[in-house]
Amino acid sequence: MKNRIFNRNLIIALSVISSILFFMFWLESSYAIKNDNNIQEEDFDYIFDPGEYIGDDEKEAKQEAENTNTNNLNNKDNLVQHPPNKPQEMSSDIENTNMIKKTNDEDKIINPHDDDTYAEEDDLNLEDKVLVKSRINLLNLEKRGYLNIVAFINGQEVLKNVTLDKIEPSKKSLNVNLAVKKETDIVQAGDRDEFFVCAYHVKDLQRESTDSLTYFDCDEGDLAGPDEPTISRLFSPSSLVYQESKNIFNNSSSKYSQLITADKSVSNNINQQEEEGEKQKEKDTVKVKVYSPLEDRKNTQKLKIIAMVKGQIKSAVIDNVQEEFDKIGGYTISRTFTFDRDTNIGKIQIGDKFFACVSSTDLNPPEGQECEKRVIKNIGKENVLYAR
Repeated sequence: MKNRIFNRNLIIALSVISSILFFMFWLESSYAIKNDNNIQEEDFDYIFDPGEYIGDDEKEAKQEAENTNTNNLNNKDNLVQHPPNKPQEMSSDIENTNMIKKTNDEDKIINPHDDDTYAEEDDLNLEDKVLVKSRINLLNLEKRGYLNIVAFINGQEVLKNVTLDKIEPSKKSLNVNLAVKKETDIVQAGDRDEFFVCAYHVKDLQRESTDSLTYFDCDEGDLAGPDEPTISRLFSPSSLVYQESKNIFNNSSSKYSQLITADKSVSNNINQQEEEGEKQKEKDTVKVKVYSPLEDRKNTQKLKIIAMVKGQIKSAVIDNVQEEFDKIGGYTISRTFTFDRDTNIGKIQIGDKFFACVSSTDLNPPEGQECEKRVIKNIGKENVLYAR
């Protein structure tokens, strides 16, 4: 009996001692861990501030967004690229907002004689001149035939032919200099004056005089300034000018062909009427009517109005605008220009692009010259365009 009691007490004593030892070991471990943590906190004295990184990212993102927005404003339609170093001032937003200025570094004229550029060797005297440098991409152009280039800058027309056969096959682009006077009796060049440049690629004049749409590209924009070159780009891969015109041309030709095919079985009397209708459609002239609203410029004294289609420019100068106002009893002046459909670079077709511009110092501010564009949709009837 005594042995049992002793064994029981021994077991209890051992259990108590074990519990005490375990508790002491646990306290010591906890203290060590706590001290280790304190040491780590003392050694790692740099506090991570996410704001240092997030702030920078936000600044960069904001700057990138501003640059992107500026580029988007400057690259609409693609089409003109100018080299001003000044901030962009948008004039208006039409169709694809073609009145634009570019500020990209690639648009700055650094070396016009680099290996990839054919520079027109004109001994240009640029004193008192405004210069538009038309940069033409040759990658998608067959070096055969010639380019017929037409431009209207600062109230003056520029016409040039560039023979492609003489250009080296390895050349990827060429520059064509288009220079005009800074000031005429009608308008003085400013940094927001609009202009346009078009180039027509003539390879087979006989074919282009009949049933095809001559390959072309057009570009319009604002002058970078009277004292610095303005860059215009033609035939760039992103240009959709010709494709849009080609689609209209194909649709009009397709509808006409379907009409003729569907009526083949009709009586001779109706066939005769169709032939007369065909002759009516194939008239030898194309008419463009240009309107120039001047309600906001009632003090205008002198005005020049022009229209261009298929490389042909026709113009009219109104020497006494006030007298014209009295004559028409209003403030919207119009002129109708009649073009021969057969031109020296081919036949004017439905889908061909045409431009209209008005020039006058009295239109300033903001622009001494304004231009608009549209496509020919009528042969023998008026194609109407408001130039302001």
